[in-house]
Amino acid sequence: MSEMDPKAVVRVVTLREQKEGGGFTIRRSIGSSSFVEKETDPFLMLDELPRKTFKPAEFPGAPWHPHRGMDTVMYMKRGEGSHEDSMGNKGTLRDGDCQWMTAASGIEHNEATGHPGGEMHGFQCWINLPKAHKMDPPAYADIRAASIPTATVAPGVVAKVIAGEVGELKAVVQPIVPVQCIDFMCEAGGKFSHQLPAGMSTCVVHVYEGEVLLGPMRKVVGAGQAALLSAEGDALVFEAGAKGGSFLCLAGAPINEPIVWHGPFVMNTQAEIRQCFADLQAGTFIKHKGTYRQL
Repeated sequence: MSEMDPKAVVRVVTLREQKEGGGFTIRRSIGSSSFVEKETDPFLMLDELPRKTFKPAEFPGAPWHPHRGMDTVMYMKRGEGSHEDSMGNKGTLRDGDCQWMTAASGIEHNEATGHPGGEMHGFQCWINLPKAHKMDPPAYADIRAASIPTATVAPGVVAKVIAGEVGELKAVVQPIVPVQCIDFMCEAGGKFSHQLPAGMSTCVVHVYEGEVLLGPMRKVVGAGQAALLSAEGDALVFEAGAKGGSFLCLAGAPINEPIVWHGPFVMNTQAEIRQCFADLQAGTFIKHKGTYRQL
């Protein structure tokens, strides 16, 4: 194997808090004004629901809403939430579970409802779909925590591979747009060099606990911050701080197509966005029945 070329840190940003869904507070990295779309392509958004304890029925979830033109990924780090769609598919995510939904031509769903109370911590990511797949039939999978490959990849470094691969660890989900979505959990001083696949020039690190030192210059990035890595280089090199550090790593190859985004719709032209609203008003938004799998 050729020697790795570490990616440098281009920018570190502090996450922005805002209200989403039924009124809960999230911290947004990708999709905020701190990044521009071409820097994070194919990723559109990454929100963190900060770790918090809720009373029974206090967490409002995200009531019924449509999506078209993207994948949405819900990673339930801690807690429990149920979901359902307009075609009768239902499921429940618990500690460590993930839902990978390809909205594509359109789906309406109700998510993160029925929380019984207790601690919650989670993430939602939106990933763009290329024009050739925006009107594909929708599909989604509930991936149980036990099915998500997780292992110690270096002393003090555990990797949970939601999408993509780390060494011999390969995710069970194979999305339309190949990406990496990896939860790295590190003890103090744990260090690792993660080789990224060829072509995956986009890389963002979202730190949710402790702090990590990134890249050849060992840039410190702490909880509540995110780092954009350079397009050059082919490896994410990191070391956890004195109290450890945990983060999500998102990496992918840019799609390089026009993005027109309005609310839950991400298309290529304004005309396609107008068609989304016209379909919704006419009752013809759902073009295909969605498929549902449990992994």
